[in-house]
Amino acid sequence: MLRQISSVNNSKIKLVRKLLTSKGRSRESRFTAEGVNLVTEIIEGGFDIDFLVVSERFRSAEGERAGAIRTYIERADTFALEVSEEIFDGLRDAENGIDVLAVVKSRRLSTDYIDSLPEDGCILVCDRIQDPGNMGTMIRTAVAAGYGAVVVLPGTVDIYSPKVLRATAGMVFEIPIIHAEGEADIKAMAERTGRRIAVSVPSGGREYFKEDLSRGVVLVIGNEGGGISKEIEDIADIRVTLPMKGNTESLNAAVAAAILMYEAVRS
Repeated sequence: MLRQISSVNNSKIKLVRKLLTSKGRSRESRFTAEGVNLVTEIIEGGFDIDFLVVSERFRSAEGERAGAIRTYIERADTFALEVSEEIFDGLRDAENGIDVLAVVKSRRLSTDYIDSLPEDGCILVCDRIQDPGNMGTMIRTAVAAGYGAVVVLPGTVDIYSPKVLRATAGMVFEIPIIHAEGEADIKAMAERTGRRIAVSVPSGGREYFKEDLSRGVVLVIGNEGGGISKEIEDIADIRVTLPMKGNTESLNAAVAAAILMYEAVRS
């Protein structure tokens, strides 16, 4: 069902504005996904969608995915709003090319979810990752490398921020996202499931290719500036170092994560 809205004071329009902030997303337990590709991924993934908002421009949107969204809107159990271009442009985070967004209920899984995954699967843990681009790239790489889940620790960038969602290219909907309370959760999860905790350190660790990171690993990637926390390093079973030549002191967090995660695809 499509309903035309012309007032910026409509309650659902106000809700979308709230969801432009991390605080609003946390309070409402919802987030917005912008653009044809992300909205299609959400529809196909069976996520709990509250409603859609489309711009008047969406009437002329072309392509198979735009057509699929229009078919979804026509369903009796779908609620969608159509607003002017001006109103819609005040609701989106991206600068251009966005004519549809979905308001979606957040999924919040605990570390207990890991118990249901294959025991030899690998898990990515993000320890206070701050850059949305890095976070999105790591999620995307985790999917590509066959990781079973992504766990985020407090202090990590909001997974459902528009910038992170765009950086994942929709892959955030292809892998379980789990929220941990702290290092004690990570330790308990690893011990309970028989996995080893692996961390990357600037020096003093074994060269990463000399360790078996292909299965049964909880790989922790730390903050871009400060690395992993001391508490996490203290409980690590494996400490690896990425060899670097020249005057390079460290790699971008997402690059380092990709190198280490792709050990999981070794035959």
